[in-house]
Amino acid sequence: NGRDYFFLSSGINAEYGDSHLPRNPMFPEGRTFTTQYFVQTPSKVDNKKREYAFYQSSIHPPHFKLLVGDEVWEVSKGRNNLFHSLLLFLYYLREHQHGMLGPVNLGPTGLNMLWIIS
Repeated sequence: NGRDYFFLSSGINAEYGDSHLPRNPMFPEGRTFTTQYFVQTPSKVDNKKREYAFYQSSIHPPHFKLLVGDEVWEVSKGRNNLFHSLLLFLYYLREHQHGMLGPVNLGPTGLNMLWIIS
Protein backbone atom coordinates (compact mmCIF):
# COMPACT_ATOMS: atom_id res chain seq x y z
CA ASN A 1 0.00 0.00 0.00
CA GLY A 2 1.29 3.48 -0.88
CA ARG A 3 0.68 4.95 2.57
CA ASP A 4 2.74 2.23 4.21
CA TYR A 5 5.57 3.02 1.80
CA PHE A 6 5.51 6.70 2.80
CA PHE A 7 5.61 5.90 6.51
CA LEU A 8 8.35 3.33 6.09
CA SER A 9 10.41 5.58 3.82
CA SER A 10 10.08 8.68 5.98
CA GLY A 11 10.96 6.63 9.07
CA ILE A 12 14.02 5.15 7.39
CA ASN A 13 15.18 8.59 6.24
CA ALA A 14 14.77 10.02 9.73
CA GLU A 15 16.63 7.07 11.28
CA TYR A 16 19.42 7.43 8.71
CA GLY A 17 19.76 11.12 9.55
CA ASP A 18 19.69 10.41 13.30
CA SER A 19 22.38 7.75 12.97
CA HIS A 20 24.75 9.98 10.97
CA LEU A 21 24.50 13.27 12.84
CA PRO A 22 26.59 13.55 15.99
CA ARG A 23 24.70 13.47 19.25
CA ASN A 24 23.70 16.86 20.53
CA PRO A 25 23.43 17.37 24.31
CA MET A 26 20.31 19.48 23.68
CA PHE A 27 18.59 16.30 22.42
CA PRO A 28 19.54 13.57 24.91
CA GLU A 29 17.27 10.99 23.28
CA GLY A 30 19.76 10.85 20.38
CA ARG A 31 17.35 11.96 17.65
CA THR A 32 19.27 14.99 16.40
CA PHE A 33 18.01 14.88 12.79
CA THR A 34 14.41 14.16 13.73
CA THR A 35 14.33 16.89 16.39
CA GLN A 36 16.10 19.60 14.38
CA TYR A 37 15.13 18.92 10.77
CA PHE A 38 11.76 17.13 10.78
CA VAL A 39 8.37 18.58 11.70
CA GLN A 40 5.28 16.40 11.60
CA THR A 41 1.71 17.61 11.67
CA PRO A 42 -0.10 18.44 13.97
CA SER A 43 2.98 20.16 15.43
CA LYS A 44 2.96 23.87 14.80
CA VAL A 45 5.58 25.14 12.39
CA ASP A 46 7.92 27.57 14.14
CA ASN A 47 10.42 28.79 11.57
CA LYS A 48 12.18 30.90 14.20
CA LYS A 49 13.57 27.71 15.77
CA ARG A 50 15.01 26.29 12.55
CA GLU A 51 16.47 27.61 9.34
CA TYR A 52 15.29 24.66 7.23
CA ALA A 53 13.43 21.40 7.77
CA PHE A 54 11.21 18.70 6.28
CA TYR A 55 7.58 19.28 7.09
CA GLN A 56 5.02 16.50 6.91
CA SER A 57 1.91 18.61 6.44
CA SER A 58 -0.51 15.72 6.01
CA ILE A 59 -0.55 12.19 7.35
CA HIS A 60 -3.45 10.78 5.28
CA PRO A 61 -2.49 11.02 2.48
CA PRO A 62 1.15 11.64 3.41
CA HIS A 63 2.52 14.89 2.02
CA PHE A 64 5.88 16.56 2.63
CA LYS A 65 7.01 20.15 2.14
CA LEU A 66 10.24 21.99 2.84
CA LEU A 67 10.55 24.80 5.37
CA VAL A 68 13.17 27.35 4.40
CA GLY A 69 13.40 30.45 6.54
CA ASP A 70 9.95 32.05 6.62
CA GLU A 71 8.87 30.20 3.47
CA VAL A 72 7.12 26.89 2.95
CA TRP A 73 8.26 25.28 -0.30
CA GLU A 74 5.45 23.23 -1.79
CA VAL A 75 6.42 19.94 -3.42
CA SER A 76 4.25 18.21 -6.00
CA LYS A 77 1.61 15.87 -4.60
CA GLY A 78 1.50 12.18 -5.33
CA ARG A 79 3.45 9.02 -4.83
CA ASN A 80 6.82 10.68 -5.54
CA ASN A 81 6.33 13.50 -3.05
CA LEU A 82 8.76 12.12 -0.46
CA PHE A 83 11.42 11.44 -3.10
CA HIS A 84 11.04 14.92 -4.61
CA SER A 85 11.15 16.47 -1.13
CA LEU A 86 14.42 14.65 -0.39
CA LEU A 87 15.94 15.83 -3.67
CA LEU A 88 14.87 19.41 -2.99
CA PHE A 89 16.30 19.18 0.53
CA LEU A 90 19.65 17.95 -0.84
CA TYR A 91 19.61 20.69 -3.48
CA TYR A 92 18.95 23.34 -0.84
CA LEU A 93 21.80 22.03 1.33
CA ARG A 94 24.20 21.97 -1.62
CA GLU A 95 23.32 25.47 -2.83
CA HIS A 96 22.71 27.33 0.44
CA GLN A 97 24.49 25.39 3.21
CA HIS A 98 27.70 24.51 1.34
CA GLY A 99 26.67 20.86 1.31
CA MET A 100 26.50 20.68 5.08
CA LEU A 101 23.71 19.30 7.27
CA GLY A 102 24.71 20.80 10.58
CA PRO A 103 28.29 19.59 11.15
CA VAL A 104 28.04 16.76 8.59
CA ASN A 105 29.39 17.17 5.06
CA LEU A 106 27.08 15.54 2.50
CA GLY A 107 29.68 15.88 -0.28
CA PRO A 108 32.47 13.50 -1.33
CA THR A 109 34.50 14.07 1.84
CA GLY A 110 31.53 13.14 4.03
CA LEU A 111 28.46 10.98 3.42
CA ASN A 112 28.73 11.51 -0.35
CA MET A 113 24.99 11.97 -0.89
CA LEU A 114 25.17 15.07 -3.10
CA TRP A 115 26.22 13.03 -6.13
CA ILE A 116 22.52 12.16 -6.45
CA ILE A 117 21.75 15.68 -7.69
CA SER A 118 24.99 16.38 -9.59
